[in-house]
Amino acid sequence: MASSMSPGDILGVATSWLASLCAAPNEEAFAGHFLPTGWLRDLLCFSWDFRTITGHSKIAEFLTDPTTTGGKSRFERAGLHGFQIETTSTLPSPGTFPSPGNPDIQGISAPFTFSVASPPAKGRGFFRIVPDSEGAWKAHTLFTNLEYFLGHEESSERPLGYLDTTWEEMYAKKIAEIENDPTVLIIGAGQSGLMCAARFGRMGIRALVIEKTRRVGDVWRNRYPNLSLHTDAHRSSLLYHPWPKTYPKFLPKEKIADFLEAYAVGQEIHVWLSSTISTTPTYNNSTARWSVEVDRAGMHVTLTPKHIVMATGNGKARIPALPGMESFSGPIYHSDDHKGAAPFKGKRVIVVGACNAAADICQDFVLKGAAEVGELLNFLCSLSVKVYIPFEVTMVQRSATCVISYNTIDKTIFNNPFSERLAIEDVDFLGNSTPHALTLKLATGGATQRIKDLDKKLHDDLTKTGFKLTWELTPGGGEVGFFGFFFEQTASGSMLDMGCSQLIIEGKIKIKQGVEIERIVPDCVVFRDGTKLAADVIVLATGNEPIIANAVSIFGEEIKEKIGSKIWGMDEEGELKHCYRPTGVPGLWFAPGAFQHSRFFSKHLVWTLLPKEHPPDSF
Repeated sequence: MASSMSPGDILGVATSWLASLCAAPNEEAFAGHFLPTGWLRDLLCFSWDFRTITGHSKIAEFLTDPTTTGGKSRFERAGLHGFQIETTSTLPSPGTFPSPGNPDIQGISAPFTFSVASPPAKGRGFFRIVPDSEGAWKAHTLFTNLEYFLGHEESSERPLGYLDTTWEEMYAKKIAEIENDPTVLIIGAGQSGLMCAARFGRMGIRALVIEKTRRVGDVWRNRYPNLSLHTDAHRSSLLYHPWPKTYPKFLPKEKIADFLEAYAVGQEIHVWLSSTISTTPTYNNSTARWSVEVDRAGMHVTLTPKHIVMATGNGKARIPALPGMESFSGPIYHSDDHKGAAPFKGKRVIVVGACNAAADICQDFVLKGAAEVGELLNFLCSLSVKVYIPFEVTMVQRSATCVISYNTIDKTIFNNPFSERLAIEDVDFLGNSTPHALTLKLATGGATQRIKDLDKKLHDDLTKTGFKLTWELTPGGGEVGFFGFFFEQTASGSMLDMGCSQLIIEGKIKIKQGVEIERIVPDCVVFRDGTKLAADVIVLATGNEPIIANAVSIFGEEIKEKIGSKIWGMDEEGELKHCYRPTGVPGLWFAPGAFQHSRFFSKHLVWTLLPKEHPPDSF
């Protein structure tokens, strides 16, 4: 066991195992270095896609599959070699970890570097090995990630500067080249679009960004006032440009918006503002280019990029068609349109929904003084039915919610293992070294329960109020917890609690649970169980349309015939569908997700955008 070994012995085991893996003469020998239930996650080294394979036979089969180049197998074509333990990163090298299923046995983990024979490239990997029943060290997980093609390295050095021209002259030339012949058109200037553009620019790829709002950052600036990131600043760093250490751990939307605007300037990203796609783009197979008409603040411009990157996030607001909405005497609006609770001091408020946006908006109303109702409201509702009387703010919870407190997620994820002790590049690398499907398997195998135990009092107190909790995506499907909701539903159905739960427990936010709305009348919401809830304001925190809705709005319904109806969510191997990977439509890519996704996977997009003579068609 690693726990009884010296650091030198641990390094010796790791080095010996890696050398043996490197010397594996064929696919079967390579697969033999895994546990029978071991996992291989490969990003662009063995195939031109993101793949997760589990089990001896499937790993060997994956590596044996022939490519179209000379009939070689993936294993032969890739020709991974030169494996070396990496000792220059901020990751422990090697480190130890509790063996899954038996925490008394310690495994050994380490990052390593390697070379790829075809196409000539450099890679970075990460392994976790544990002793099998006979004491032989075998891989529980192996991660192989393409870092760069030889000749296309991304420099980590500071540029020299502009010695033979002025910056203004250089920048004007750069803008003219981008506008005259953009290689990539990025739709959306949120954090994902901007980080992709920054990565492309660093790699010499001409990228033009179009944004429908008037200013970079408006996608954050225009949202509700008390919005802040629910993930810590380090994990939400911007590519090449981390947040200042003086910024708070959980960043408010105004700082994010202004920083994104400064980021676009600092990274020399060219953005057309108040710009949208005005007609359906068409792709020319002969020229391998799109024809795209852009409405640039009223001026129509036709562009012919080789690639379109959709960085538009989720779709428009999902507003349920509730009978009688038009008759309501007060404001009724979607959470996307919430501009602050201050004007509604002393009002009776209903918020429909029980996830992150609903929680934030309920908090806003409570803190801004939505009034307690001290009298019966029978004059608003019929005496022949039960009357539901609110206490300041009522949250309508239609289905159960997965709740994790920020203290618990901070303790289990942000501070350990992804703390600020690690460089953000190593945080991304380590975070991707565990297959998503394995993360969910570990969650259902006990990890979710351990996290729940940390929030037990919070959950018990919430349950007493009538708030319903769940950790399953589907009944009986296993407690996948927060990660399951994130991987499958972009966190829809979950709440990363930043204080709303305590307001519910204290009775400052009332819960109406499990009953659908039947109709709305001028002063009330009527539920299907016959109860009525008087209200002056109704906020519909009912989520947004899925990512595919944005694609349909630009490319038409036919796009679903080509790529399916879902972007995001896990495929049969546990990889995110169509995210930063081939979509099946030439020159069309999707860049969704949180800060860490575009920060890490924008580099993989670069490799897929390179001319085909570099990554061969055999991928």
